[in-house]
Amino acid sequence: MAATLKDVARLSGFSVTTVSRALNGHSDVSEETRKKIMDAARALDYVPNRVAQQLVTRKASAIGLYSLDRETFQNQFITLMISGMMDEVTKHDFNLLLFATQRLLTAEEMVRQCRQRGLGGAVISGVRLDEAWLADLPQLEFPIVLVDVPVQGPKATYVSVNNVLGARQAVEHLVALGHRRIGMVNGHSAAWVSHQRFLGYKQGMEAHGLAFPESYVYEGDFSKESGRRGAEHLLTAHPELTALFVASDLMAVGALEQLQAMGYTVPGDLSVVGFDDQDFAIHVSPPLTTIRQDMYTFGRLAARELIAMINDPHYTPQHVDLPCTLVARGSTGPAGS
Repeated sequence: MAATLKDVARLSGFSVTTVSRALNGHSDVSEETRKKIMDAARALDYVPNRVAQQLVTRKASAIGLYSLDRETFQNQFITLMISGMMDEVTKHDFNLLLFATQRLLTAEEMVRQCRQRGLGGAVISGVRLDEAWLADLPQLEFPIVLVDVPVQGPKATYVSVNNVLGARQAVEHLVALGHRRIGMVNGHSAAWVSHQRFLGYKQGMEAHGLAFPESYVYEGDFSKESGRRGAEHLLTAHPELTALFVASDLMAVGALEQLQAMGYTVPGDLSVVGFDDQDFAIHVSPPLTTIRQDMYTFGRLAARELIAMINDPHYTPQHVDLPCTLVARGSTGPAGS
């Protein structure tokens, strides 16, 4: 049976209150007393109860992560983000709890789940813009950091990459190669990044006076299969296209496979640019030109912002917008090459 605070008090000869204050580092405990209590704790192999400590100190030492889109576990996005979060929480002597739930009915439900487990805040990924509870988050008195969804309040903020800039970089790269008829396979409309990446595509096309009728854009759902469908649809409807900007690497791989199945060569007949720079992007044939987002740093900054809110009640949460960069590989080449 695990040793308790009372066991340490009994062995050391001090009160439970003195033992608790010594183990929690309070300065009003003498070094001689602290040493005797620490010796007793080591002799009993005493392990502090973090939840009980939080009730005394009123300071949380753990955060939660909700990943509401399980499909993200099929790609590198979530694993790199979790890795960054783990390194950051460890640095601050916090713990990270991953919630298995994929759907939240209310914001209050999420807060209740976190508080029942002694958590000081939560990072939420995979939130759709059509979630009814999204509008309640800015008013919560509970620290929240969202991933790629623009929510801000006294205890709420979000972390994102500059999706508009990334999409513009993709278009600029294709234009520099001589492409003028560029289609887009986008993600679903309930994702904020889909709107941002379309905006970047639109800005890039307009900056060069290029036409992009509505039919040049196909709405997928970030799956590989929707990339296949998008490529087939766009090239059937618009055989004049010479390039595609695809809003995720997974969809871009589907687009590559479909174009090749239709008899097109890449990049000879068509160039393709993806978005994410997942590990597999360099291993497809041809290697995928894409927009790289640093998801490890993304995770670290999300955790850092959340912990800052937890540790300082007066902290004003900041929106973090990370840059992204184009990585040119074999899937893009000169128009008409």
